[in-house]
Amino acid sequence: MCTCIIAGRKTAMRGRAMLAANDDWDDIPGVLTHVPRTVHGPEEFHTLVGGRKIPQVPVTFGYSYTACKYAIGVLDRGWAGGVNDQGVAAAGTGASAFKPVPWEGLDYGMEPDDVVLLILQRASTAREGIRLVGDLINEHGLRPSSLDGCESVATFAVADAREGWFLEVAPGRNWIAVRVPDDEIAVRANAFGTCAADLTDTENVIASPGLAEYARRMGWWDGDIRRFDFAAAYGADVSPNEWGPELDPMNMRRRWRVMDLASGRETDEGERLYSVRPDRLLAREDLMDFLSDVYQGTKYDLTRVPEAGKWGDPFMDDAPSYALCRRGTVSGIVAELEEDGASSVMWVAMTTPRMSFFIPLSADIESLPPYCEEPDPGKESLFWSFKEMGLLTQRRYSRHMAVTGAAKERYESESKAALREARPRIAALPEEERRSARTAFTRERLDAAMTLCRETKRELLLQY
Repeated sequence: MCTCIIAGRKTAMRGRAMLAANDDWDDIPGVLTHVPRTVHGPEEFHTLVGGRKIPQVPVTFGYSYTACKYAIGVLDRGWAGGVNDQGVAAAGTGASAFKPVPWEGLDYGMEPDDVVLLILQRASTAREGIRLVGDLINEHGLRPSSLDGCESVATFAVADAREGWFLEVAPGRNWIAVRVPDDEIAVRANAFGTCAADLTDTENVIASPGLAEYARRMGWWDGDIRRFDFAAAYGADVSPNEWGPELDPMNMRRRWRVMDLASGRETDEGERLYSVRPDRLLAREDLMDFLSDVYQGTKYDLTRVPEAGKWGDPFMDDAPSYALCRRGTVSGIVAELEEDGASSVMWVAMTTPRMSFFIPLSADIESLPPYCEEPDPGKESLFWSFKEMGLLTQRRYSRHMAVTGAAKERYESESKAALREARPRIAALPEEERRSARTAFTRERLDAAMTLCRETKRELLLQY
């Protein structure tokens, strides 16, 4: 299960759009990767997940992203979410309830795992990212993920400081992108959610050629193109796995919870509501809280259900509901995006955000420490260090969360102050020195997180 959120620029305290996403996958470790900016020769190609080669662009941007450590196609990690040095952020949520297209004799070259990486590598704005991916899908076609047990297409969140978009892709050459209104916050959770797109509004809606006409011919939809229901036309009512249809209770409940948290009021859980005007200006911390939510204070509060036991553990086995935050969350990201791109920051929580630290990563850096990519629990590893801390916290949750929560609050407060100091100092440097300074800041914050994680684990062990 995954969830993507976009906050329009007028909803944000800082006046810039933000993107947040949780990447959920039980029993899969995560990695944090940086790919430096690279100049390519005219003879080079980019290899898609399924092996097809497409022309490479002259320059690919530097970018950092979280991913699940599994092999798919030509990759040894998949399901990326990240930000590039142009200040473009992208993440996705799988959608396995989709209508089939005729496959006979059709050669589709792209898969969902290609989309985020291509945007991070090639896009200098969110809108450009939508158009370039759309053009590639038009040319090569897109098939569902080839990962066994995860035959899904996807909804993608793409944002820069000025605007955010949700891109929804169905099999074949069928896709739509809708711009999030500047004064609203919007969410997607493992299903298509575009219900009333005006296909004549080309400023705020971008779609594949013949999208509505194809749906009509297939008998999937017959309505007004000014209120095109992509979710109904291309989505399905059943799913082969837990990444269910639009009206699946677990998808609806997560969407409803974000709407309630953002609006400050109770919304109708059964309503197809995917965006809302917040009752206040939102800060990065609000999006972090959304990603850390376990329905606390509601009738679904996972700390109060019988399965939570005497310690109120919301991450127990056989939880009765999927929350925005799960034990199986591989990573959470909140992207604070800037007009100049390079000074954007992605806050990353490896593993369950409620029991992990959000660590600030500058967008324009040279490299990350080796432990960020280490998937082996027997070695120094960012993911496994925080996974161990989460497991220790979970053991006697209500008692241990006081320890972990205090460490989390301390680290994130110190990081906020450190970033506030670093930004003007780095901006005053000559341009050729800024990337090194941002790299040093990022490394210092990562090292500080690892140190405090070790100290917190020792303190938790003393509770036994």
